[in-house]
Amino acid sequence: MILKLCPPSWSFLFLALAFSAPAYAFKLSTEGTAMERKLSRMNSGFFDKLLSGAALKGLPLFTEAVHEEITQRIYGCEGDTNHCQDADLGMASPYVIAGVRWNDDPPFRLLPDQAKNLSCKTDETVRFITQPKCWAGLFWDAEKKAKGGVTMDASNGYSMLHRSHFGDLQFLHAMASKDGEAPEVTRKKIFMWAEFSWRIALREYGLDTRLRDVKIEGFSEHFGKTEWNVQDLFTLGNVALRRNIDEVAFGSLLHVVEDSFASGHVERAEPVYGKQCNGSGSLFKPGTIAQFHAYGNQDTDLHAQADSGEALNYARAASQGGVIEVGRNLVAMLDKNLPWDLVKPYLECVFELKDSATPASAGSAFHKIN
Repeated sequence: MILKLCPPSWSFLFLALAFSAPAYAFKLSTEGTAMERKLSRMNSGFFDKLLSGAALKGLPLFTEAVHEEITQRIYGCEGDTNHCQDADLGMASPYVIAGVRWNDDPPFRLLPDQAKNLSCKTDETVRFITQPKCWAGLFWDAEKKAKGGVTMDASNGYSMLHRSHFGDLQFLHAMASKDGEAPEVTRKKIFMWAEFSWRIALREYGLDTRLRDVKIEGFSEHFGKTEWNVQDLFTLGNVALRRNIDEVAFGSLLHVVEDSFASGHVERAEPVYGKQCNGSGSLFKPGTIAQFHAYGNQDTDLHAQADSGEALNYARAASQGGVIEVGRNLVAMLDKNLPWDLVKPYLECVFELKDSATPASAGSAFHKIN
C-alpha cells in the first residue's frame, strides 16, 4: 500500500500530543545502546539536541530509560535509578535490551514512492535510532490516520511502526487494539506472541523461519501475508543482532510482560499476599487482570505519567508477584531451556483474568476529557 503523507507543520508537531491515539509503552532512552549508536553513526549528544528541537517536539516514547531500568533490574541490578537505567550496564545483554526496545521501534523499509515528502531514506532501514526525523514524521502521520479512524493492520500494507503503535499489533504493549475488545481476545494475542518469541528464544524457530509458516493459532492473521522471515522481522538492517536472535526475541517478550504492569495499559487487582500460581513450584501470583486498556480514548498526559520513571514504584515492582520478580522467573525458566508447554502455565497465571474482567476501554483513571 502507498502511504500518502503530508509534511507535518511545526505547529502540528508542537500540538500533536493533544490528539494522539497510539499504544505507548513504558518509556525508552533516546540514545539506545552503544551498539545501536554505532550502527546509526550518531552519538548521544545528537539525540539530545534533536529531541530539544522542533522536529521531535513532544514525542512521547523516547524520553526516559524505564524499560531499560526494569530489564536491568530483572537481570540483577540493585543500584539506584541512574545506575540501572544505563542501557550498556551489562546486567542484561545488549541483545536482550535490543529486543526490549524492538516492540516500540521495529525495523522496516519504505517503498521508493512512500513518504516522499519526509526526510526518509527509502534504501535504508527506518528506526528511531537510524532515521529519527523520518520516524517522527511517520509517527505523526500514523497518529493522524488513527484519529481519522483508519484501520492499520496486515491487510492494508502499513508499516510495523503504524501497526505496533496504532493498529493491530498493540498487543506488543499488552493493550487491546480498540475499545470493546474482549479481554479473552487480547490475552489470546499476547499468548500467540509469547509462544512465538519463546520458541525463538529456544531456537526452535531460526532466522530463516518464514512467518507465514509459523503454526501458532492467530499468527498468520498478523504476520502471514508477507515473505518475511524471523531475520527480517527482528533484525532488518542490523546484522549485529542475528547471532543472538534468541536473546532479542526474549527481550521482546519481556517488553510485553513489563507493559502489562503499567497501569495505563492494564488494570490489575492487588496481588494476594502469599498466593502462589497453581502448579508453579512456589512462584507467587501477580494481581489478576480486570481490564486491558485501549488507547484511543485515553488522555495522553495521564497515560504518559503512568509510563514514566516516577510511576515505576521499585518496592512494588520488586515485591511478590511484581514485574521484576515475574521477569526473573522467566529468565530462570529460559536458563533451564524449559519448553513452551511448561512455561505457558506460569504465563497463564501472570495474565490470569478476573472472573469479572470487562472489555477494553480507556480506563476510568485515563479517560480523555473532551
